[in-house]
Amino acid sequence: MKFYPQKNKRKWEDYLTPLEHFKTVFSAFEKNAVGYCLLRNFEFLFDTNFPWEGLDAVICEDDFEKANTILLQHGLVERKQQFSLKHRAYFKIVNGIKVSFDIQVGGVYWNDMKYLGESIIANRMRKEFFYVPCAKDYFLMLLVHSILGKRYFKPKYKKQMSLLLEQGLIDEHLIIKDLSVLFTKKKAKKVLALVKLKEFERIPISSLLFIFVFKKFKNAATLTALTMRWIRWKRPLVPYPLISIVGPDGAGKSTLVHSLHVYLKENKRKPMVVYLGRGRGNILPFTTLGKIYKSAEKKLDTQISSNSTFTGSSPIYFRRSFLYTLSSLLFFSDLFLRYWLVVFPLRMGKRIVITDRYCTDIILMKHVPFLWKRYLYSLFPKPTISVLLYNTPEILHQRRPLENILELRRQMEIFNKLDYDLLVETRNFEEDRQKVLDFVMTKLLVDWY
Repeated sequence: MKFYPQKNKRKWEDYLTPLEHFKTVFSAFEKNAVGYCLLRNFEFLFDTNFPWEGLDAVICEDDFEKANTILLQHGLVERKQQFSLKHRAYFKIVNGIKVSFDIQVGGVYWNDMKYLGESIIANRMRKEFFYVPCAKDYFLMLLVHSILGKRYFKPKYKKQMSLLLEQGLIDEHLIIKDLSVLFTKKKAKKVLALVKLKEFERIPISSLLFIFVFKKFKNAATLTALTMRWIRWKRPLVPYPLISIVGPDGAGKSTLVHSLHVYLKENKRKPMVVYLGRGRGNILPFTTLGKIYKSAEKKLDTQISSNSTFTGSSPIYFRRSFLYTLSSLLFFSDLFLRYWLVVFPLRMGKRIVITDRYCTDIILMKHVPFLWKRYLYSLFPKPTISVLLYNTPEILHQRRPLENILELRRQMEIFNKLDYDLLVETRNFEEDRQKVLDFVMTKLLVDWY
């Protein structure tokens, strides 16, 4: 999977991030005698005119454990195994840039069906500070990858294959021999002839694909098993991720939610922001009823403040607690409807939902027993990723002077009783923002994409 940097912000300095990280990994591979070979799209490693991409590589089966240890030691994270058993994906995100390896173990595969063995490593050539296939293996890999994997020919691959032929670097007899093993001798000769004529659109991709799969019983069985794993991997009945950004007033939730929304869109995801707090977006008339009650409550508070006979144990406070507890049921019902009528359909429609607050206003309600609030909050589905933004009440008060310090302290005490995937003490906006964006993208890549 490609990672798309922010548009119009690509600078020379941006290339240093993936370049230096790749260099350190290749250096460790060489130091530990790891047999590997990059497969394609590695031009950016020596030419900044090419955009950086995740690197496809093949590693000797006997050396994979060493390679795995090195990648983890260099801070890369392995993604959960997908439907392919022969691919292992590693990545890390540094300042919004993805440094990644898609590793094939023991050969080059299409859907777990091998079409090039470890000979590609034995025949490799050194290029700058890394290893690439020899001319013949590179030509064969681009050709077969285009037929089986892409099922079309990228302009770049067309140009590279044609150039290798024109330079006389390809032994046509060896290419026909290798293609005959994968398809048939007749098809092999026809494919090579069309490539030499640069008539790539005439290459019979569908029939070649059919021959490759059904020429060997093992391939057909592998494809059947892989298809079943692919269906499970797609998780057709599992809702898409739900990202919860919570925190006290003044912590920067709305700003971060907006940044995360823009960031995910720029990286070809489908995010949607949904507000799940008080004040707007209600389905039930909670806000209207709340305003009526609050108006009456203020009048009563004025009377209480001027009458010294009222005490904390007066019936008026029990009545208030009772009314607020009842109103929590109404607020819960409203949020519950908003989740199942708005958020859940979006998640099932393959949208990543980002929520501001995500029902934590229930936990923050005053005059309601905490255990009761905690119980209501627990009835909502757990977010896929939860982030708490926080700071001291004094700093939050400086940012939001209208907020009472005692109220901010109360909010923080409540938030500290809940669990989160990431806690960020908001200090520097750019640093905080990047920390959350990198964390969220890492979690999504590991578990979802």
